[in-house]
Amino acid sequence: MVSAADFFQQDFDYIIIGGGTTGLALASILSTNANIRVGVIEAGLRKDDEMILVPGKSSSSDPEYDWNLVTKPQPFAQNRKISIPRGKVLGGTSALNYMAYCRGSELEHNDWEKLGIKGWNWNTISNAIRSAEAWSPPTHHAKAHHADDVAKNHGRYGYVKTSAYSYYYDLVLPLFETMNKMGVVTNQSEASGDNIGIWTYTASIDPQTNTRCYSTNAYYDRVSNRPNIIVLTGAQASKVIFRQTSSGDLQATAVEYHKGGQTYKVPVRREVIISTGALQTPQILELSGIGNPDLLRKLNIPVIIDLPGVGENLQDHPKVSMGAELKGSHETVDDLNSESFAQQKLEQYRLSRTGMLSSTLSTVVFVPSSSFIPPDKMRSILSTLDEALQLPQIQNSPWKKWYEVQRAWLENNGIAQLEVVLEPSYTHVGCTNEKAKHYTMMVFLEHAWSRGHVHASSSSVLDSPEIDLAMLDSLGNIDMMMFLEAVKYVFKVMETGALGDLTAEIIEPKPSWSDERLMDYIRSDIASGYHPIGTASMLPRSANGVVDNELKVYGTTNLRVADASVFPIHVGTHPQATLYGLAHKAAEIIQTSEKVEL
Repeated sequence: MVSAADFFQQDFDYIIIGGGTTGLALASILSTNANIRVGVIEAGLRKDDEMILVPGKSSSSDPEYDWNLVTKPQPFAQNRKISIPRGKVLGGTSALNYMAYCRGSELEHNDWEKLGIKGWNWNTISNAIRSAEAWSPPTHHAKAHHADDVAKNHGRYGYVKTSAYSYYYDLVLPLFETMNKMGVVTNQSEASGDNIGIWTYTASIDPQTNTRCYSTNAYYDRVSNRPNIIVLTGAQASKVIFRQTSSGDLQATAVEYHKGGQTYKVPVRREVIISTGALQTPQILELSGIGNPDLLRKLNIPVIIDLPGVGENLQDHPKVSMGAELKGSHETVDDLNSESFAQQKLEQYRLSRTGMLSSTLSTVVFVPSSSFIPPDKMRSILSTLDEALQLPQIQNSPWKKWYEVQRAWLENNGIAQLEVVLEPSYTHVGCTNEKAKHYTMMVFLEHAWSRGHVHASSSSVLDSPEIDLAMLDSLGNIDMMMFLEAVKYVFKVMETGALGDLTAEIIEPKPSWSDERLMDYIRSDIASGYHPIGTASMLPRSANGVVDNELKVYGTTNLRVADASVFPIHVGTHPQATLYGLAHKAAEIIQTSEKVEL
């Protein structure tokens, strides 16, 4: 690591803007070629402390670790601003997340080709994810909690250490029993490309130390002593500088960045790769003059490339939470509200790397629409949706193929539309039993139809971008209709079998509530699932794409994007593993390009 003044005097072949999950991994892989020099500009600082490394701790919302980004008021969600944690440290959001290292489905990834994308099918992405992974088999205790033990579906010799957690709450097995009773199968290896069922996820954890494995210690620490990779922290890149080529395309020649009130420009010989995530990559592109001309002119930014898809197509996994009180005695996350209990658990973790703090959440349920939406309701939902899909603005939309794929997925039993996660924690007003324990069921739509945008709010990178998730603003009101059925389905989960036997009372929302009241609750509670994607989509330019199959920004010769903003359509999973896979695939593309140049 160097000072801001030293950094701009360096000679770099590649500059990566953003030292996060994908960017830092990509930079580290590129640096394995000793003949090239890689520079990384990261706004956050390096922080290898317990807030990051201890799995059961959380640094979300802490401005020392988190950008604390919020949406503009959401009209369909009671005009609330919704927070979306994003990591502002070296390693990015891989330093903050729940550490899930899991895949999307084979069906989803293969359908990317229907959107006009080539070279990104399931085999390609699955192989890239395995290249990133250094998996260790689960312990006997983890296997008793249905951890994935199918070695052929995992990578053994990659960078990110993965395994199953060693600690499980006592609600895990009752949830498995309940879901099985409701006809949901136990999935022994979601890494196979089929993630339907209830399963225990593989985590990005070092099983030897029970500490978080993230982009910084997985990738950068392996190469940080090399002279050909230089990381600048605490500096914010503001734009990419270009020159016109004889072909008419633009060539990136330098990157401008700010630190300590000073502005610097660092030249680049080969390529610039933006990797600042789906909420900030569009801002960098727009400040560089790439985007919708109307928007850029309003911000007094000279237009150099007309790309109206920049910042559009923002998708997330929206979430609604449902709380319940438990019968009997249980160890739950609520116990950490006691200072003495929390200190005791921290000392246990420090001494033996065991106990509650050695784990986060562990068990997830992924089901298709047919599992939670009754047939008559499904027919009604699809009828309303199909009518909306015939509107001229949809039929003539550049996103028309996106709508067609999403529509087909609704009736595909291999595509998860709903995710349910049990968190052993819940706080509610009016709880009179001081010893009561609780749990929360978090309900996520995996393929929501609402699509928002994110754009620069001014010509300064220091001003947060305007983020609009367009929460619940969907064709035929389908997102609300699906949430309503999902909530009713999860009521049944909370009342059935072993979990039902442990549930003393469903607190909020109530099963007795009318549809109208439940919909009001959904509007009041809906939140981000923290998985924003799509705002610099890998799509044909005619379909509002921003990058091509090789991640190169249209109209440029040497500017690429490598982060979740390139995902054109959401994957029904937690995206961390796919993002590490993206780093490996991007490195392969860039290294192949190097050889062509030679």
